[in-house]
Amino acid sequence: MATELFPNLSSSPSLIWLVPAIGFHVVNIFLGVFMAFQKKTPAIIRVHGFLYFGVLICLISFLAMNQIHGENTIWDYLVFAYFITLVPFSKRWDTLIHAFITLVGLTLLPVLIILQM
Repeated sequence: MATELFPNLSSSPSLIWLVPAIGFHVVNIFLGVFMAFQKKTPAIIRVHGFLYFGVLICLISFLAMNQIHGENTIWDYLVFAYFITLVPFSKRWDTLIHAFITLVGLTLLPVLIILQM
């Protein structure tokens, strides 16, 4: 499975956008955990927002490239809707709930890769 995953991932022009989205999201989660236990500075909050927008840009690029090839599914749109609605809305709630919702988002990104295989 792992040997088949990487050639399929590199051969698809749309799936390659999910790899940086996952990377940005992992870094953003660690930065959020750092902010939860340390003092929140405006610079760190700004970087946290930039990383979130980086994930969104990667997801938009993924959806655009998938649309060109006509391969978008309802799950692709649902994951994108999850990231643009529930993740920013959850930051108004408790920090642990926001962290849990973003971790669910982190598990949804690789699911998009698996569903495209």
